Amino acid sequence: MKRKYWRVGLLFLCLCVSGCTDSTNKSLPKEEIYFLYATPLADHPIWLKSKEGFDQACKELDVKCDWIGPSVIDTEKMEEVITQGMYQKADGIITQGVVSADLLNEVAQQDIPVVLVDSDVEGAEKFMYYGKNFHTQAQLFLKEIERTVGKNEKLIVAIQAAELDFKIAQDQIKEIETVFQAHPGGVEIIAITESKSDKVRAQSEWVRAFREHPDINVSINFAAESAEACGEVVQTLDIRDQVHIYGVDDMDTTLNYIRSGKIDASIVTSFYQYGYKSVYQMYDYVTKGTAAKQDDQIKLMIVNKNNVDSYKEDLK
Repeated sequence: MKRKYWRVGLLFLCLCVSGCTDSTNKSLPKEEIYFLYATPLADHPIWLKSKEGFDQACKELDVKCDWIGPSVIDTEKMEEVITQGMYQKADGIITQGVVSADLLNEVAQQDIPVVLVDSDVEGAEKFMYYGKNFHTQAQLFLKEIERTVGKNEKLIVAIQAAELDFKIAQDQIKEIETVFQAHPGGVEIIAITESKSDKVRAQSEWVRAFREHPDINVSINFAAESAEACGEVVQTLDIRDQVHIYGVDDMDTTLNYIRSGKIDASIVTSFYQYGYKSVYQMYDYVTKGTAAKQDDQIKLMIVNKNNVDSYKEDLK
């Protein structure tokens, strides 16, 4: 069972630098449990859903918690936050698997459980990984695309991710390449771009992709803002009838675009549960020595015009 620590609450000062935000904790009394969420994006709507679950679980369990991270993609700042959490002797750390395996191993050596959410890190010692099965995600994409485009239509595919250097993007693209080979009509992945989690950049990249490859008929978006950006670009270029658009996550704009027909569908999961269940798993370990439930994978489902107003009950 994890031991408790005497902890003087160090401020997270400027290790977060100018792009970070934090919530709550400043000093902690003896024997008080403290969890840190080193988020990849402190203010992004989809990650704020995870903060909601994180805060709720911390409230229910009466533990102290911090939500800290950059406002734009910056793994170095994330690693600074994690390092500071290690120095503070946090009782548990949650983060996305886009950081250094060496750092995560160092944290684990301090007997601090690390929960990786949304993407894993090869070679990293961790308490558990809680996130998507990318093979299942690719299968859901193909099934939905064949339903709307047709099994015999050749798929001319363009993909956009947030950051192509991230393993999460590479793994998702690899599964698309593998799973889509089963499509009877044939598949050609003709363009792969990145948004850097910025909608303006996402739009610019989609404009360039369509101009260079006017035969694209399927757009797959792995960044939360990219499907929305693509939907706006195809409207401007007047090619919506040609291009089928698929995204991930359930930001409000994405759902509204599905309702209005600007986006075909999105694969969603509960970011709320990333925060909520991770806290409970770490709490059980800290207080009872309970092992992680490694098979507790998060649910994935397609949201389209047929279920956009009812999917949340099914997702629960």
